[in-house]
Amino acid sequence: MICRLGALAALSLMIAGCVMPRAGSSYSEVQEASAQGRINLVPVTPSTLPAAPAATGSFPAEFVAAEPVAQDALGPGDTVNIRVIEGGTPTVFTANNGDLGEIPVDERGRVFVPFAGSFQAADRTAAELRVDIARRLRTVVRNPQVDVRPVKVRSRLVSVQGNAAKAGTYPIERGRTRLGELLGEVAPDLKTPEMMDVTVRRDGRAGTVRMADILANPSLDIALRPGDSIVLNAIVQQVTVLGAAGAQGQVRIERRDFSVADVLGQSRGLNDDAADPRGVYLIRATGQGTPVVYQFEMRDPQTVALAGRFRVRDKDTVYISNAPFTQTRKALGAITQSLGGIRSAVTVVP
Repeated sequence: MICRLGALAALSLMIAGCVMPRAGSSYSEVQEASAQGRINLVPVTPSTLPAAPAATGSFPAEFVAAEPVAQDALGPGDTVNIRVIEGGTPTVFTANNGDLGEIPVDERGRVFVPFAGSFQAADRTAAELRVDIARRLRTVVRNPQVDVRPVKVRSRLVSVQGNAAKAGTYPIERGRTRLGELLGEVAPDLKTPEMMDVTVRRDGRAGTVRMADILANPSLDIALRPGDSIVLNAIVQQVTVLGAAGAQGQVRIERRDFSVADVLGQSRGLNDDAADPRGVYLIRATGQGTPVVYQFEMRDPQTVALAGRFRVRDKDTVYISNAPFTQTRKALGAITQSLGGIRSAVTVVP
């Protein structure tokens, strides 16, 4: 019995002496890596806080200066329905009660009306075209009444592509003459306009602006022009959270000023049972070999405030080191389990 107890006791000491597994580097190991020059460790202070990136994206000056097109003007490719009503008994337009049917506007911008000839329709409204036709028909028809109605609009189309809820072609018309009005119809989700790029292509030129800027800045709510191509591109950026966080994983950046504090909030903060508040780090690759590691001393209220101003970038990593007592707790847990095994052995050994 004594030999068995001795073997079990030795086994418990071996377990207690083993190195407990860890998810990553400790605070002291990060400090050591900095001293050895393997990382560029930057404690976050008001003087080391990176400047917020300047706003990017704009439309060419001629896009901004362009005036809205005439909402009701006809153009090549459009189709109009024309009906002529004669005063008294019809003598000329007797078929279909004077309904001439759908008449296209040709590539020269003109329409042809029987007994009246060809008319310039491009850049003229249906009301103006009606007056022109009636004036000429008076030479062949008594008291003509003319009705002109646009049926198909093909001369004032813009296309919407990309991450749009309703991709397709849209006519420029009343209530849809500016970019912001169109985005209100086709944008997939106006809850996150910060993370949506809007590209407008026109006459061989293009400009890209964040949707949030278009909605906030009237000068960027440009007038639509026939032939415009609007491409919506959802910006998907993520930050990886590792270590002693409430929840590890990927956190999606939801706006341009998304901060370290936002990332920690999405990750349920620091794990009270494991995290070292001295060792909250943001790891950022520089593309030059040595990564920059920003250190947040979260016991300092000023640093906590700075975490709310520190903007994260795509592919950043937030790492939270384990507190020293965490390893001790793991070792004590292993010892407790071992002692429990010893007690069980004592119970069963004859």
